Amino acid sequence: MIFAHTLEKVLNGTKTQTRRLVKAGEQLTADGVCIRTARGRRLYQVGKTYAVQPARGKRAVARIRITRLRCEGVGDISAEDARAEGFASPRAFLEAWRAIHGAKADVSARVWVIAFETERL
Repeated sequence: MIFAHTLEKVLNGTKTQTRRLVKAGEQLTADGVCIRTARGRRLYQVGKTYAVQPARGKRAVARIRITRLRCEGVGDISAEDARAEGFASPRAFLEAWRAIHGAKADVSARVWVIAFETERL
C-alpha cells in the first residue's frame, strides 16, 4: 500500500488505520474477512500482510498486517479513529483528506477503514 502523505506516521506507529476509497464493484464478503472486486480478486484481507511503499514503484520500507476491516463514510470518522489515523481530531483528519483528495472532496464518499499493525523490515 502506498502511504505517500503519512509514511512517517505509519513507520513511527502513530498511524494504525487508513481509509481507501471504495471503487465500483468492491464489496466486503459475508465472512467479513476480505474485500473482493466484481471479478473475485482479493484486495485486502484480515491477517494478510502488505508492503508499505512511499510512492508507486518505490521499494517497500515496511509491511502492515491488516487486523480489521469495515466500510463507512469519510465524514463518519470518530475521534478515536482520527487518532488511529495519526491526527488529533476528526477535523484535522478531514482537513488532511481534503488536502490530499482536493478541496471539494466528497466527505460522504464510502471508504474502506483498514486497521493494521506495522512490521518493520
